Amino acid sequence: MIKNIFKLAFVVWIALWAFFTFREIFLKSSFRDYKVLLSRSLEGKRAYVTGDRFYEFITFCEKSLPREATYDLTVSTQGDIEIAKMRAVYYLYPRIKKESADFILVCDVANIEKDGYEIFGKLDETRYVLKKRGM
Repeated sequence: MIKNIFKLAFVVWIALWAFFTFREIFLKSSFRDYKVLLSRSLEGKRAYVTGDRFYEFITFCEKSLPREATYDLTVSTQGDIEIAKMRAVYYLYPRIKKESADFILVCDVANIEKDGYEIFGKLDETRYVLKKRGM
């Protein structure tokens, strides 16, 4: 009796797994995403999920900023700005995001000027880092 229950539970588990996998890949039209992700390296997968342009900027910031630095982020993207900010927090850990920060990371905003800040590093004309003067 118990063996039959385990067999039935295993068959139900396999059926549910197959159903959810099929639904995720084919019915939600995610097949192209899975195909792209299979052929990329770990860095390529991160760039694809985050967005190549934003990931390139966050990688630039991660390499440029001192470990103990605090930062704020100014982003002008077509997507959700809050998601971009959460992704930045993830990649820039353990740096702390706060309002009156040592550095301001500017992505996709041209020629922003903040009182008390100067340009620290530039990736291009719309992606750059401002540093608090006197640091």
